[in-house]
Amino acid sequence: MTKQNIYSSSFLTSLLKALSAMILFSVTYYYYSVSFIKENVEDIAFDTINKFIINTSPTNTPGAHVLLFAIDDLYMKTHHLYDERNQSNYGYLFPRDHIADFIEKMDTFVSEIDGQNIPKALFIDYDMSFSSLPYGKELSIEDKKLLKVLKKNRPYIVLLPKTERYNFIEQSRDPEIQKALHDGKIILVSVVFAQSSDGDIRRYKSFSKFYDRNISRSYLNADIAMWQLLNSMKITLKDINKTFYENDIIANRIWIKAYASQDREDGCSTQRSYWEKLSKYSANCSLYDIIEEDFSGAVMILGGTHSRNDDTFSVLDVLEADRFTGADLHANTVMTMMHLNGSMRRLSFWKSALIVFVSFFVLSFILSVLFGLMDMNNKEVEFIVLLIIMTVVLFSLSAYLLQVHQRWFNWFVPLVLFEVVEIFDYFREYTPGLFSKILRKEK
Repeated sequence: MTKQNIYSSSFLTSLLKALSAMILFSVTYYYYSVSFIKENVEDIAFDTINKFIINTSPTNTPGAHVLLFAIDDLYMKTHHLYDERNQSNYGYLFPRDHIADFIEKMDTFVSEIDGQNIPKALFIDYDMSFSSLPYGKELSIEDKKLLKVLKKNRPYIVLLPKTERYNFIEQSRDPEIQKALHDGKIILVSVVFAQSSDGDIRRYKSFSKFYDRNISRSYLNADIAMWQLLNSMKITLKDINKTFYENDIIANRIWIKAYASQDREDGCSTQRSYWEKLSKYSANCSLYDIIEEDFSGAVMILGGTHSRNDDTFSVLDVLEADRFTGADLHANTVMTMMHLNGSMRRLSFWKSALIVFVSFFVLSFILSVLFGLMDMNNKEVEFIVLLIIMTVVLFSLSAYLLQVHQRWFNWFVPLVLFEVVEIFDYFREYTPGLFSKILRKEK
């Protein structure tokens, strides 16, 4: 075959493959929310990007800091909440007097710092459904201490989780507590994450509904509440579908980042995340040892991270299972919202289709010409080489668009389409020859 014929044949074949892939991609794009696509195409694509690119990539987000104060093993041992076998010794509910002590500790610190460095909110990631005593209605001494502390006036908002229809703080008859709830000094928030069919957490739910005497009431997601406080904005439940696209499988994605470093000294443990404005401190740490300016406009999270904590979730189940505590997951969700200015967006259809068409056409054409010039008529080898090159190119392009432009292009979809098109092309050439051989044998 002459060079001219090689170029001409490669051009036409590559053009047909690219057009076929773009048509198939168009169908996939518009039926993207189908469960089969979500679980078998979307999730594995983003998990892989998150695991190998996002997870350890330093990212500096605009806005204030997120400070996570952890009830960790160090805190548990220091406050004698572990027995001699390193088992928690307080029963099911974390002692609420310790939560009250931390709030008082924060109040004292905030009253002494520069007015420009006042934080926005403190989210307590501990269940407040029932009181500590049996049957969950009568108040314990620890419950009363927490209520007494919550009634105090402070320059930041306290966010508390709403996990059941009944909440002993929301149902409190104390007029000062009810006033704090009415004035927005105490806000009850949803803490529900969306669990995928494989058990992993990849997305959050924007709000939760609870029913009381057939009357429903909606509670905003804790992380959205913290995000809007960081941005000094107010978002209503009616705005949820405009900003967060409750039913979209992309918008509510959580970016998971590991902790880059860990220091421990003088009874204080500190971890720095690859989110450059997320820091994790043991609740044991002295607040005065933290850079005061980091509190300016910040949101703070208090939650359990100790080894006996059962508030853990499976995330990034690629090659190996990683587990995050609820507090870590909330912190990463808030940072994701800060980085994406709300929620993640998919690359537009036309730009995505153009990428699919160009990548299919260019790579297929170049490789087809090279194999033709080298007189290598081996479809299997050509397929494998093209598959490897296509994987590297699409994965790299997807990572670039996500990291630099905050737009999601699923690299795995065109890769699957590539395999479909190439297999079809292989059988298109192979089948006629197969039938010819069968016919010759019959004769």
